[in-house]
Amino acid sequence: MDPDDIQALLAFMSQNVPYWRTLGLELKDVSTGKAIFEASMRGDLLQNGILHGGVLASIADSACAVAAISLLYPKAYATTINLQVAYMKPVVQGRFRAEGRCLKAGRTIMYCEADVWNEQNELVCKASSELMVVPSSQTA
Repeated sequence: MDPDDIQALLAFMSQNVPYWRTLGLELKDVSTGKAIFEASMRGDLLQNGILHGGVLASIADSACAVAAISLLYPKAYATTINLQVAYMKPVVQGRFRAEGRCLKAGRTIMYCEADVWNEQNELVCKASSELMVVPSSQTA
């Protein structure tokens, strides 16, 4: 992706995914078929003193989705149709990041993976995702 396309994608996603703000997800980097998100642990995201697994699933899903969309935008978009998450270790403090990558971009289905790391650079979560390609004319 060229720098103008990256900036347009960042602006588009920031406007159209307010859920990221709710969780404090920060889209840090996008390149062709790859995306990196970061976030910080907050008290309102905890369950029994550890980061809720849904937050890890969300950051992994977001990294997969943006990695896929980076191959399509602005002609098409992608939406998750299946997400599998494996939790390796609880997040108990600090920041965490997700690195998503597109493994295969089909005409209608895309396959992506994401790894989530804590600030000690320990793998805490792995996800695999299938996404459906949606033409831009069908998105809001």
